[in-house]
This record gives sequence, structure tokens and C-alpha cells, in this order.
Amino acid sequence: MRIAAALMIAMTACTAYAQTPPPREAFISVAGEGRVNVAPEYAEFFADVSTRAETLEAATKRHTDRAAKAVAVLRALSKQGVSVERSSFRLDQYRPPRPTGPKQPAPEYRATTTFAVKADQLASLNEVISSIAAAGLFEVRTIRYGIKDEQRAIDDARRAAVKNARRQAEVYADAAGVKLAEILEIFDGMAQNLGSEAALRAATPNVQVAPPATIPFRAGINIKWRIVSQP
Repeated sequence: MRIAAALMIAMTACTAYAQTPPPREAFISVAGEGRVNVAPEYAEFFADVSTRAETLEAATKRHTDRAAKAVAVLRALSKQGVSVERSSFRLDQYRPPRPTGPKQPAPEYRATTTFAVKADQLASLNEVISSIAAAGLFEVRTIRYGIKDEQRAIDDARRAAVKNARRQAEVYADAAGVKLAEILEIFDGMAQNLGSEAALRAATPNVQVAPPATIPFRAGINIKWRIVSQP
């Protein structure tokens, strides 16, 4: 009986030990954000050439001549760092707004060629836009500024995000009386160009365009460290 009782006590102790959860690992998780600002290196914008006429044939013929003149204007600006990245054409049926009265206005046809233009010399951007406006052919819209190596700027923002996360974690750990150990996990967050665009309607020469001083890039990250007691 004594042997059986001793065995029962030993088995109970083993079961209780097996059910004891392991000690929970202490950690700290911090979200970091990094930003860098880079000077713009080029500008991109769209330049539309539109032609309206009462018939399809007239719209197509007139637009062919106007588009050819537009191409010549843009090519003449190549010495100022201007290039056409791509172009597209569309033909729409257009109905003018209905005036007061019972008569319905006749529909028109509108042919449009859109040029995606890139200007590499920002110092002469105002001169370029003014030359395009002076041609009397284009409607310029939505200027976007960029840099040639966006990935490098985004990577710099990621590095800044890691430094920001570590700085925060070190402050929290010091305030709590612990210190950081090894990194347990890293979660990559969003990394992006925050953009630098400006709406523009260039219809007259001597247009004044002011490029931004810098373009902002942002990256986010979440890092988890194990924390230990300070010695």
C-alpha cells in the first residue's frame, strides 16, 4: 500500500509539472517610419492637341495637320531636354451643350492626340512650357516631378525607418528598466513616393512654373525585439 501511494504521488507530481506552461518570452514591438527628401531631376506632363469638326472626315483631316505641327514643335525642344515618351490618339463624337430653344445642336467630332512629355532640364522648364503654349496647339495638364532612381530613395527611407524603430525601442526599454536583445521579427511596411504633382492649364506664353525643392519618400516597418533584464 505504501509503495502504491508513493507511485501515485510521483505520477501526480509529474503530471502537474508537465502541465506547467513554459515561461513567456518578453519582447517589445515597435513601428518605425522613415522619410527622405530628394531634389527633383525631371518633370513629366501631358500635352493634348484637340480638333473639332462637324464631320468625321473633316475632324480627321484637320487633326492630321495639327498633330504634325505639334510633333515638330516638340522635336524642336529636344535641345532643351524635352522628349516624347509616348503618344495616344482617340476620336469621339461630341455634342455641344443644348442652347435655349427647341433646336438641337448638331453633333461634332473631336480628334485628340495626347503626348506624354518629359523635360530633363528643370532650369529651362518655364521656357519649355511657354514655347509649347505659344504654339497655340496644346493644352498642358498635370505636371509631375520625379527622380531617376526612385528605388534608391525608397531604400534610404527604409533605412531611416529601421533607425527610427530602434530609437523608439531603446527609449521604451530604458524607461522600463530592461534592454534590447536580438531581433525576433521584422515586418516590412509601405514604402512609397508621396508624389509631387501640380495641375496646370497652359494656354498663354510666359507661364511660370515653380518646381518643388524636394520630393518626399516614406517607408514604414515594424520590428520585434526580445528584451532582457539590465545587468
